[in-house]
Amino acid sequence: MKSLLSLFLLALSAGQVFAAQQTHQLARADGTVIHYTLDAPAVESAGLIVLAQGSGCLPAAHSVNLATVRAAFPAYTGLIVEKSGIAPDSAIENGQTDCPKAFLDTYTLSQRVDDYARVLTHLKSVTATFDTVILFGGSEGGLAMEALAARIHPTAAILLSGSVGGTFGEMVLSEVPPEGQPSVSAGFAQARVTPDNTLLGGHTYRFWADSLDHRSSDYLEATDTPFLLIYGGRDTAAVQPVRTLADRFAQQGRCNLTYWEFPALNHGMADPTGLSRMPEIARLAASWAEHPMKSC
Repeated sequence: MKSLLSLFLLALSAGQVFAAQQTHQLARADGTVIHYTLDAPAVESAGLIVLAQGSGCLPAAHSVNLATVRAAFPAYTGLIVEKSGIAPDSAIENGQTDCPKAFLDTYTLSQRVDDYARVLTHLKSVTATFDTVILFGGSEGGLAMEALAARIHPTAAILLSGSVGGTFGEMVLSEVPPEGQPSVSAGFAQARVTPDNTLLGGHTYRFWADSLDHRSSDYLEATDTPFLLIYGGRDTAAVQPVRTLADRFAQQGRCNLTYWEFPALNHGMADPTGLSRMPEIARLAASWAEHPMKSC
């Protein structure tokens, strides 16, 4: 099996191909609009890289981290689907406290997955089918890409600092200090009863009611898609459930899950000095995606 160093050197040798970005719209069944961005390489496309960012309402088309990951796949066509109520030119600065009403009224994890699936179906009807489709999702976007993978069975999926092991609600609760967990748990319980626009932790009760019980391992086990899970050892979310899941897959002879853990990195792939190692991580992941390695 290739070492991470050899994969990194291979990635550095890849040439860059410039791409032209285009924004598009697609109607949902209820008439509301999905905004998405496509950028195709200047040469023949090697496939499609589908990108999903984490929490918040900032336009994904301008995400620095997604741009970094997209740059690691220069020969691929890139696809980003904005969250409901968000457009690439939405005037949002904070992304947590200044989310527009259209986002608060509609955004759920299930809606997000539906939107990605709808755009992919549309692209198949208007363009040539991509033989290679790779999904990438970070944090909350990782859970969305897991659910999408269970639907479309892509060539490969890369999940960075996502919710893996227990349910999404359990993962979120694990990041809350013990003294704050009772109030958060009470908020989750109320969200199930009244899934409205009441805010809890920057998200509406509607969002929480929809996402709390999503269990990533259910999606991982629903497809033979090769998955690469990437985590930082300094992540504030519990990493042990991810290690346990990787061990369980190996014990069951399910060799489609590869787990990389970088002990010195945090949730956003920054080292103790604050330096982002996302560019190196993205290039490593892109090399893995070219020839996904069996883990057992």
